[in-house]
Amino acid sequence: MNFATATLAFILFAMLPPPVPPEADISPPPPRPPAETKPADQEAGPDPAYMTLLPDDGSPWGLPADLSAKLAAVAEKYRDYAIKFTCTETVRKAKFDDGEAKKESSRSYGYLLERGDGQAIREFRQRLKGDGTVTTNEVSDAEAFPPAYEWVFLFSKANQPYFAYRERGDRFEGYDWVRIFEFKGAIPYTDGRDIRQWDGVALLDATTLTPVEIRAEPSRQAERMKLLFDQWSQSFNIVGYRTGQKPEGFSGRVVFQTRRDSLSFPTELRYTAFRAVTSKRTEPTEVSAREYSGYQFFKTETEQKPGDVVR
Repeated sequence: MNFATATLAFILFAMLPPPVPPEADISPPPPRPPAETKPADQEAGPDPAYMTLLPDDGSPWGLPADLSAKLAAVAEKYRDYAIKFTCTETVRKAKFDDGEAKKESSRSYGYLLERGDGQAIREFRQRLKGDGTVTTNEVSDAEAFPPAYEWVFLFSKANQPYFAYRERGDRFEGYDWVRIFEFKGAIPYTDGRDIRQWDGVALLDATTLTPVEIRAEPSRQAERMKLLFDQWSQSFNIVGYRTGQKPEGFSGRVVFQTRRDSLSFPTELRYTAFRAVTSKRTEPTEVSAREYSGYQFFKTETEQKPGDVVR
């Protein structure tokens, strides 16, 4: 091959398009891969027992004066009925370990309410025998949660200064048309026995303004649990185990399905204690379910006034 031929071959080779490497992909680029998949315990939304019961939609806090007066009047009717009934309370409790029930118990009581100091209402329980009769001794079996009947006074005139309320619309809950109210208690959470230590949601019958269902958690629980979990995650680590105690939280639910004289009375109370497993997931440690059945109503005072003719 002479010099002229070699030069011509080089020029022709240079004019050819560059070769495509065998491993190159000339098809359209694939769509962007999704974001990194989160672990299973973070995929689900917040645990309803751990986070705020209702998302904040920016609704203003406060109720009209006429509505507050109506709600207080309904609560006052309940005060008259507090000592006018008895019922059977069936209590089922379970302790959990790693999310599984390990120990369960069940018992029944004869249940009624008594007047305490001032206007206070206290629970009175007597163990039920197999034949349905009650023992003579009073039994103590209270939760770290307000008594079911205490929630009927959520909007009472005495409690209104200790709560912030706002209405969140209405809807049908089963066969009940309800109005939804959110509430926040003003007293920091301590023993859990006072309703003013709790935040939550109240579903009230839209016509009678009596409770249908109330869901509650300790005041400011979402913020408190986050702080405690952050503290736990920074505690001393020994071979993969944190020495700090995982934060514990609580939640409660009361259902009112017994109706009498345009009022509703408790039929179920469920109280749950749980432990935060991750920043998003919890597992129960103890659950208590109380059912109230066999209501018997009676009058404890005569309707006669001094000076009336005895009939």
